[in-house]
Amino acid sequence: MGIVGNFVSPVLMTKFGRQKAHLISTIPALLGWIVFVMGNSVPLFIAARLLHGLAMGLRTPLAAILVAEYTDPKHRGVFLGTFAISLGLGIFLSHLLGAHLTWKMTAVVCSMFPLIAMAIISLSPESPSWLVSKRKYDEARKAFRWVRGDGAEQRDELNSMINAQNEATIEDKINEGSRSSLNGFYRTMVDTIKDVLKIFKKKEFYKPAIIAISMLIVFEFGGAHMFAAYGNIILQAVLNKDDPKDVAWQFTLMDLLRTVCALLAIFLLKYFKRRTILFTSGALTVLSLTSISVFIYLRKAEMFTSAWIIDIVPMSLMVFYTLVFCLGLVPLNWVICGEVFPLAYRSLGSTLSTSFLTPSFVVSMKTAPHLYSSVGVEGAFLVYSATLTVFLSIIYLLLPETKDRTLQEIEDSFKGKETADPEVQMTLISTTEDNVLSK
Repeated sequence: MGIVGNFVSPVLMTKFGRQKAHLISTIPALLGWIVFVMGNSVPLFIAARLLHGLAMGLRTPLAAILVAEYTDPKHRGVFLGTFAISLGLGIFLSHLLGAHLTWKMTAVVCSMFPLIAMAIISLSPESPSWLVSKRKYDEARKAFRWVRGDGAEQRDELNSMINAQNEATIEDKINEGSRSSLNGFYRTMVDTIKDVLKIFKKKEFYKPAIIAISMLIVFEFGGAHMFAAYGNIILQAVLNKDDPKDVAWQFTLMDLLRTVCALLAIFLLKYFKRRTILFTSGALTVLSLTSISVFIYLRKAEMFTSAWIIDIVPMSLMVFYTLVFCLGLVPLNWVICGEVFPLAYRSLGSTLSTSFLTPSFVVSMKTAPHLYSSVGVEGAFLVYSATLTVFLSIIYLLLPETKDRTLQEIEDSFKGKETADPEVQMTLISTTEDNVLSK
């Protein structure tokens, strides 16, 4: 159902707007918790999980886009970084509630969050970027002032978006002559296929798509969800313990550490460049996973005899891994995916990239137990290290620096364009539009 939600989400975003699509996406989440609370059979519990999967699929492409379009470039990374805080807090609270409440009471508490979200969303304005894409410029100016203020920089950014939309409109008019000569449904279908193929060939689309897909794969195979699900198994293997109870406090510590790292990442995103954080975190994550793997192999070969090495080093390596992974790769996954796509293809691009999230999630989660049983946790960590190295290398080649840049400036950088003065842009566009319309 997650993939279904991924492909339904852009239709809702494009047709109804970001705000209404966000509101709609909370409905299956709320219904899922209600079914959990009232359900008393396996089919109902499966139905609840399907509803939650649909809600997740709807929200995943939408959330990063909405936050990126609402926020100022100087603070965009901080706000997108709060996704990691939500992830860490969600995992920690679910484990905490599950340890002290019945599963039904846990579901009751969790059902409050969609209700709170619906209230907040209802009071929020529509995305100015979506309003610009629909050429509702007066409404866009009003919404933009509501979320961002009315300073000179804000006006310049809004004018740049409007200018870019005007350019796109003029280009569409110029290209109308190349439409298929077929009639009716077949003409529409042929033209749609041509348009999609044309979009896929544009570097301002395919480069962000490759970056976003690579980031999502790094996010999953780096352990974002695997540790939450298989943390006990991993810690037992790393710490050489036989009983899950022997690693209970270490597991709780890792949960707390993830949340603390998500909070600290906010400051890193505010003061350091995206590429610096990303590739430092990526390199250290690969190093930590490899180090844990090598340590386990050496311990099995009885290379260590000192008790303090056997007891302290593996836990220290796990803490180091959690720190470097959660301080960089986890928050930057949402930040970068929310920043890189151009306005014209933001819904399509986000859907295409996040449609890889569910398969990546399923593959990483379903293959993990088989890897642990066949090659051990140490072998699995080497596989994950190699996977991260490949996809981080791809990102290194394609990703520009995005910190403190407007979404329009990021889009222009993928196009290879320099940002011009807004007044000059307006003059050029007005002249071009007059020439096109006169023809």
